[in-house]
Amino acid sequence: MTSMAIPSHVPPDRVREFSWYGWQDESGDPALTLSHRLQDERLFYLPAGDRNPFGVWVLTRYDDIRRVLLDTNHFTSHHIAGWNTLAGVDELLIPVELDPPDLNRYRTFMSKFFARSELEKMRPAMRAASRAAIEAVATKGRMDIAPYCYKMTAGAWCALMGIEFPEVDRYIDYLWGMLHQYDYSVRFATARRMLDASKDLYEKNLGCSAPGLFNAFINCAIEGARPSASQCTGFILFQLLAGLDTMGTTAAWTLHHLASRPALQERLAHDSDAIPKFMEEMFRRYAILATNRFVRKDYEIDGVTLKAGDNVLLSAAFACMDSHHFQCPAEVHPGRPEPHLAFGAGPHFCIGAPMARVQLPIFLEEWLRRIPKFRHQRDAKIRAHTGDLTGLDSLPIEWNTG
Repeated sequence: MTSMAIPSHVPPDRVREFSWYGWQDESGDPALTLSHRLQDERLFYLPAGDRNPFGVWVLTRYDDIRRVLLDTNHFTSHHIAGWNTLAGVDELLIPVELDPPDLNRYRTFMSKFFARSELEKMRPAMRAASRAAIEAVATKGRMDIAPYCYKMTAGAWCALMGIEFPEVDRYIDYLWGMLHQYDYSVRFATARRMLDASKDLYEKNLGCSAPGLFNAFINCAIEGARPSASQCTGFILFQLLAGLDTMGTTAAWTLHHLASRPALQERLAHDSDAIPKFMEEMFRRYAILATNRFVRKDYEIDGVTLKAGDNVLLSAAFACMDSHHFQCPAEVHPGRPEPHLAFGAGPHFCIGAPMARVQLPIFLEEWLRRIPKFRHQRDAKIRAHTGDLTGLDSLPIEWNTG
């Protein structure tokens, strides 16, 4: 990377040379590796390259990241997902690429579907789906479980969106092609397939009555206006990305953490009431989401002025491993008093957080009921990456089937 690619307002001593998108950590714990490597860094700049077409500022402190997430005066979400360049979708993806007040009316519409009372009605579907998926592999005794974690946690998403559970494999394949592949041509082809699938779902649901959020949004009128075909497609695209991947990836990190801790496996298997607090700490310790913002107005931080048009990376993995905010952040302590940012903050706080907090404990309870003892395969290569998600590419584990 040459200095020609670095904007003139970026101080040379703030430039770092590594690729956030697709950086693979051989230790299998990127959040821990980077928190150690960058513990004295508060703000640095990654030059443009690969999946970082703009160049990006990176914040590492909890307080700084939270401040940006809350500040819609200096920062905007418009086109942060990058689908306008990847797949030619010029319409802003709803709701992730909207700012208040436009964001608010869509969040209001969606909130009733994510209400705790509605999620409680879905518990049987969540449990049945997790149990069926786990039972389907329980007799194998060993497998790379990372890709399959999506299936074991998909019950909530299917019930909410109105997708039949047997159909979910198609959408999981899309996510694996988008989030776990490093070949741009593969990602581009997958993006086109996802766009086509979103259009198919729109056409299938338009003008008819069916359960689920997709159908409700396609046929709704928000403040008297019906969403356009393009808006519906963008809405569906985001829901494909935002629900299945986050829960499946968190499930994989949870099994990775437990695989080397047999005593903890046994304790949780015998005390399911302890699982929700344990899962909350899994959300924090293995925080997966990385979002970004474009600078709307010049903004000073750590003695540096971020200029309008600059891109800023906001990784929950950095925020949730910040030793300035958390005591011993690498350790897992269920019931921690410090608030975390695994679900973000501000206007874009993850609307699906209540769903994750119901589905993930159900998944883990069902896993430990059926497979109470498991471990990493001997000499297994645990591959993990940073990017849109801090995720596991592989997780080979084994268990006794007798």
